[in-house]
Amino acid sequence: MYRMASDPEQMDSPLEDDDENQTLVPPNPAREAVLRDEANFIQNMSQFFNQEMLHDIILTVDGQQFYGHKFVLAKSSDVFRKLLYENCWSEEKSKEITLSEAPECQAVFEPFLRYLYTAEVSISTDTAVGILCLADKYNVASLKDLCVGFMIDRARSPAVSMALMWYPWAKVLHLPDLLHQCTQTIAWNFYEVLMSPGWMNMDLDFLTDLLSSSELVLPNEFVLWEGMERWLLQEGTLDNLQENSALLLPMVRLPMMVINQLYAIESSELYENPLSKDTLHSLLSKAYRFRALCPSQAKVEPSLSFCDIFYQPREYTDLRVHSVSMHNSMRLNQVDVRMFKGAVPSDVHEADWKITYRKNADNWNLQLYCHDTGLPMARVQPTLLFCCDEGKVIQVHREKVLVIPRGTTMSMNAMAENPAITKHMALLLKPVAC
Repeated sequence: MYRMASDPEQMDSPLEDDDENQTLVPPNPAREAVLRDEANFIQNMSQFFNQEMLHDIILTVDGQQFYGHKFVLAKSSDVFRKLLYENCWSEEKSKEITLSEAPECQAVFEPFLRYLYTAEVSISTDTAVGILCLADKYNVASLKDLCVGFMIDRARSPAVSMALMWYPWAKVLHLPDLLHQCTQTIAWNFYEVLMSPGWMNMDLDFLTDLLSSSELVLPNEFVLWEGMERWLLQEGTLDNLQENSALLLPMVRLPMMVINQLYAIESSELYENPLSKDTLHSLLSKAYRFRALCPSQAKVEPSLSFCDIFYQPREYTDLRVHSVSMHNSMRLNQVDVRMFKGAVPSDVHEADWKITYRKNADNWNLQLYCHDTGLPMARVQPTLLFCCDEGKVIQVHREKVLVIPRGTTMSMNAMAENPAITKHMALLLKPVAC
């Protein structure tokens, strides 16, 4: 038997506590309920896909015909709605429309059309671009979002080949989230890209986009110079050497090189070429000026600044001071490391640091103790590179620039986002001028 609730609001709940006993309370008959039968609705809709029954339009793509239903097409796509229900097409003219699609879209038009009836799509890395382009062309927002999500997931590091393949599509179709993921994966694997045969086929826009980034992971700036020299002097780009040199060479951060590397540039083929010599001469002068003035810039001229991106380091693996195994059983470890003094790159490492690691599950705490840098204080930017078993970077944790007085300690915390595949963690200490 039901017990009446004294409070009408309690009638929304079929159960009520009463002296540790639950008593059934009748539901409020006036309360509305929302009932759904999505599965049967989709199933009933899907049975009409490419069926002659009740069709009122035929779509022809690359000679292949598909039976369609104008209402289904129009409800999913405002492009189809305008095409089928506005003045540009009328039923009296024809019941068949020929659609002109790019080759990559022709092969996947059937799964695209099926999605409009079934709300599901079978997709792979080979078909993703075609389906995405169709979703973009016909403004099927839900399918476009699904494609972008799939591609972002498949373009995560270390999948650099996917990132390279989808990067131009992300730019053309104005997909910022996909573009960010592709750019990140390429940047974290930039040395692999630089050493690959495909480097010579990279277009100018791609190079200008990437070279402006401080997030490129590579051994040092000189290997980037060598890659740029190969690209600029190849037969396909040699005709535009002067223009390309003026655009690209200022993006190579010569101040981040050591003396013998700068001297090697003075002996290079590009330096001897009159079409690029003036540009290189100016850049080398800036690099040497940085080396001369940066160590004592406050004494020479307090307002002298080397804050331009040209004077900032990238993620150079040569600046790695230590690395640890992510599965190290030790919860506490301390190491002594050395790096060069100040912000001017040097082969001589005389600055002493102590690094203390504390591990708690997948969380890491690092204490950076500035023991003796030869300067009153050190200005550094610590970066942690998380790598998989093959040594490829799958996560980068970058701290802000730290100003650490000699004899003091700064702390940083990081967590492995994907501990299942993260095998090693490398600490970079990047001296910065500003």
